[in-house]
Amino acid sequence: MRSLIFCDSSFSAVPVVDCEVVQYQACLAAFGHVTVLTSVSQVEQRLHQQTFDTLLILTDTLHAQIQALIQRTLTSKPMVIVVNAKTWQQTALTELLDCGRITFIPEILSVNRLTSVISLAQARFDAASKTLAEFKRLDDEIRSIKLLSQAKLIVMAQGFDETKAHQIIQQQAMQKGWSLAQMSAQIIAVASSQKSQVSPVTIAMSKDGAPHVGAVIPKVDMLSS
Repeated sequence: MRSLIFCDSSFSAVPVVDCEVVQYQACLAAFGHVTVLTSVSQVEQRLHQQTFDTLLILTDTLHAQIQALIQRTLTSKPMVIVVNAKTWQQTALTELLDCGRITFIPEILSVNRLTSVISLAQARFDAASKTLAEFKRLDDEIRSIKLLSQAKLIVMAQGFDETKAHQIIQQQAMQKGWSLAQMSAQIIAVASSQKSQVSPVTIAMSKDGAPHVGAVIPKVDMLSS
């Protein structure tokens, strides 16, 4: 496990027995390499250069600069993040914790609790990441259904019933090696680009009998193919 400790200057300014950075470092070193940095810029530079499994943030006050660092990290390189702070702004903290992937420890984080805290943080991170992935899958599925429905309406406007329209879109997707969502988006894009033209979007038949989306020909020719 590769760990990164960000010790804000405000944390070092308030020494507490059993809560010194060197002790945190020694504890995490039992699991792998540990890097200790003391500024946001240093952390972001190192995160850009290397991959870490865990980020431990030690600060007296959870200020805006640290909050922004956490948000950027979750967006670019999601990892287990443990934040220990003595003071914080509740609204800002709530926004950070909404994603479910951050473990926040208020007040004092003693070294003898660090191992269990990291284990808890890993479990929370894995569970939240799984939930987010499922939400994304469902969102993509709903988007695909909406795109397919819209594309079928465009094809059906050429005189096909819903079943045939679905078959046409499916066959085109297979021929191009695309998903139904990609093929549907293409049909919608072609329809949108031709809205200002006199000729409607049509479904033509190629010589081998396969439907071809996007050919602009008179509707009567398409029906007689």
